Amino acid sequence: MNVDDLRLIDANANRAREGIRTAEDYIRFKVSDSRWAARLKAIRHSISEQLGSVFSSESLCSARNVSSDPLKPSQEEGNRDAVSENSKAVAHRGLKRAQEALRVLEEYLRGSFPKISAEFSLSRYALYETEQWLLNASDAAQIIDASTVYVLLTGSLCKSGLMKTAEATLKGGARLIQLREKEDTGKELLKQARDLQSMCRTYGAVLICNDRLDVSLAAGAAGVHLGQSDLPPADVRRIAGEKLLIGRSTHSVEQARQAVKVDQADYIAIGSMYETSTKAGRILVGLKLAEEIAEQNLPVPVFAIGGIKLEKVKELKAAGVRRIAVSTAVIADADPESATRKLIEAMAS
Repeated sequence: MNVDDLRLIDANANRAREGIRTAEDYIRFKVSDSRWAARLKAIRHSISEQLGSVFSSESLCSARNVSSDPLKPSQEEGNRDAVSENSKAVAHRGLKRAQEALRVLEEYLRGSFPKISAEFSLSRYALYETEQWLLNASDAAQIIDASTVYVLLTGSLCKSGLMKTAEATLKGGARLIQLREKEDTGKELLKQARDLQSMCRTYGAVLICNDRLDVSLAAGAAGVHLGQSDLPPADVRRIAGEKLLIGRSTHSVEQARQAVKVDQADYIAIGSMYETSTKAGRILVGLKLAEEIAEQNLPVPVFAIGGIKLEKVKELKAAGVRRIAVSTAVIADADPESATRKLIEAMAS
């Protein structure tokens, strides 16, 4: 390649890496999602490795001619007015810049280096997935990561009724709730999900639907929770892409690692910690699993679940539990708002 071609390759490689790093740092420091940040880091490093296999750093750097670049920033541009833009918009702009730069690299390398061109095409599509997650799911992922109490709602167990109980838990400080209905399967279930989703928007909270991918998508919920006998996460991901977050129930270290490393679940639940009557076919694993999971230092939020009451919080925390999922401890209480608040305070103390 001549010097002008090398200059084009160098400029777009820099543009791609810089754009990726902009989004990577937002996801790492703002969203606190280590997995997506790691994916972007891997793409960024891959760009350097792919180009380094055919071009030396010296040849690319020597091809630069910054002073004669017609689009070199001017002093006047540095004096432009400030524009209101949130940090997620900055990260999104970085991803778009990287996608465009990778497309340029892909096209200009196609003739001479088809294998590298194909790798850049794969990286570009990986950034499309990242963009979908960033715009559709990252805010909910941030809320889940910050949540210590996850409230599971079943209408028949709600002493004050489903909607009143849901609002009481949100008033009590919960920002993560799940619609967990086994009996309602048709229009009523979808109506409940849509009403809860509307309420969650008002409170800045996240709604997850249990089992039902169709209801999650139709209601605009943030995610779906899957048990071990539900739809495989890979199939859910093929249908929903990165628009939905996926939660996964696990009952052993092996299942937890599978859910995180292979299934790419966005959070997991481990349990049951204690005897519970709210779930048929429950598997009682106790505090030992909580201790074993804590040692794994998994890169997703982990919620202990099953028979958890306020008086159990202290021993759960001693076992390494940092997040809990509860049902009757809140929804069967005469004052679900107060019950929620007490659990959140106990987890924070």
